Amino acid sequence: MPNIEYLRTQTVLFVEDEELARDVLAKILTKIFKKVITATNGQEGLEKFNNFKNTNEAIDLIISDINMPIMNGLEMLEDIRKIDSDVPVIFVTARNETSNILKAIDLNVANYVIKPIQTDVLLNKIFDACEKKFIQKQLDDKQKELAVYLEAVDCVALIFRMKDDGQITFANKSLLEASLYSQEEIENLNFNNLIHPDIPKDSIDKTWEFLREGKIWSGNTKFIAKNKEAFYLKNTVFKVKINSQDEYITIGFSTTKENNEKREFHKKVLMNVQEFNRKEYSYKKEIAELNDKLKQLEAYLPRLYEELEDQKAKTLSKNRQLEHYEMQMHNVDEKYYGHMSVKSKEVDEYSKVISGLRQENAKLKEKNEASQEEVIATKKELTLLMETNNSKNRRINDLSDVIRSLESKIRDITAGQ
Repeated sequence: MPNIEYLRTQTVLFVEDEELARDVLAKILTKIFKKVITATNGQEGLEKFNNFKNTNEAIDLIISDINMPIMNGLEMLEDIRKIDSDVPVIFVTARNETSNILKAIDLNVANYVIKPIQTDVLLNKIFDACEKKFIQKQLDDKQKELAVYLEAVDCVALIFRMKDDGQITFANKSLLEASLYSQEEIENLNFNNLIHPDIPKDSIDKTWEFLREGKIWSGNTKFIAKNKEAFYLKNTVFKVKINSQDEYITIGFSTTKENNEKREFHKKVLMNVQEFNRKEYSYKKEIAELNDKLKQLEAYLPRLYEELEDQKAKTLSKNRQLEHYEMQMHNVDEKYYGHMSVKSKEVDEYSKVISGLRQENAKLKEKNEASQEEVIATKKELTLLMETNNSKNRRINDLSDVIRSLESKIRDITAGQ
């Protein structure tokens, strides 16, 4: 039964020739309906009905007396039925108008009320008369709502239906867009034309056996489009009866983007691993070269120490000679002064020798200092090389940890697929 709120959206045409009855009932109807149109006879009622029809407004219910001047209720209804076969009509009649009631039934009258009119009876008749239209409105609203839902589903879900042999009998717009086939083309295809060749045949056969048992199958599937490009769906497949035949409906949601992103990530990880391997090889090679250079320097260092000790020994020997000659010059006795002219030459020679020794000693000192500086520089270079070597080793260890982590992620991704 329709509620009052629904009736307040409706327009009623009330046709009654008796003024008092018309005014009283019109006031009651005004409290129930959105709009009440009154007419004094059938002719006027027909005209007002036509006027509303021409303005694209609808009269939702007609309440009319049968016996009226100019045009009675039955004649008015005959003309109204020529233009509207569905508008519900309630006739108000006297008890002795049985023939009129039968004729009214032929004109698809919703109901009738016996005079004198009882308001509660009339209201029940009104509710009954409007019930069909109310139910139809609810059905229309539900169908519109369902159409919206179906349109929404059609935009996001990829749906197709196939027979037991795999022949495709229907595909929705989203699947057609993903597969690049037209409706006519896809209905000439078999499921095997859509499934990607990478899917093993035994896996497809097991899925068909599972479905034929009436079970619902869900999972990820790889398909192939008309242009041979792959697309991926997360599917739910189930069996239905259509015209007494088994058919299978697939409802899927695209996971192509996610699969492509996983593949791109997989590629990037592999490229990163390769890059890390290349860098590791480069670092190891560089460290090996540094270790070779370090070994060469370590091998050269003893020779530097030997040469340094040799220079020290030579310097000490020259110093001893110099002290010896200086001692001899100091201990020259006066007895030799007579031989000054002879010894003068020897002194000159000794002086020259001492001068040469001093110069040689100075050179030896400079060479000794240079050797010591070279030893210090060599030690610093060895320390730097050892620090570099340690840093490279730490970098290799870090890279090894990163590579192990990436390889673990690759195994997880591969296992997930």
